[in-house]
Amino acid sequence: MSIRSLFKAAGGRKLPKDRTEEILASYFDGDFTVFPLAETAVTPAQFDALERRFGVKYPPEFVAHVLGRFPGAYVEVKEKIWPRPKAFDVGPFWSFLYAFHTYTSAPQSEPWMKLETAAESMRDRLAAPVAPILRVEGDADLYCATADGRIVQYRHETDELDRFDGDFWQLFEQEMRELRERKERKKQSAS
Repeated sequence: MSIRSLFKAAGGRKLPKDRTEEILASYFDGDFTVFPLAETAVTPAQFDALERRFGVKYPPEFVAHVLGRFPGAYVEVKEKIWPRPKAFDVGPFWSFLYAFHTYTSAPQSEPWMKLETAAESMRDRLAAPVAPILRVEGDADLYCATADGRIVQYRHETDELDRFDGDFWQLFEQEMRELRERKERKKQSAS
């Protein structure tokens, strides 16, 4: 049974097609590694319980992503292409942004990648109900879902929320494109 029909059968929302692999294929080359953040996805009912617990509505595209083939994804430039920063390294901000990941709802995942852990951390920081959905490694500004299902970017220095004008697929594609552009810049600066 497909994810969309599973949600429909459970009386839930209609989900769009999972575009994760399509977007990855558009930007991927041999310099990247991607892996799912969990071996299995949660059920729609478990996902709905997360929304109720944290008072947010995850965008339908994000739900399709997390309940799809990649129940959360970690995308990075291979270390041989982009050596990882070491303590006390200095450089332009972009040069520390070698990966990004979406959060997962799978209970067997590590705490740093779990929707639940990230949402609890945000609840401790902000009065507004928001829950992280995507993080760029090295950047403390997180993309989050709101109570009404919008995507915002949490600005850690000011505790402000900036609206992202687009859906989750546009965000995922934007971050994949920008990671590829940074990777090319990194390769050029190494030569």
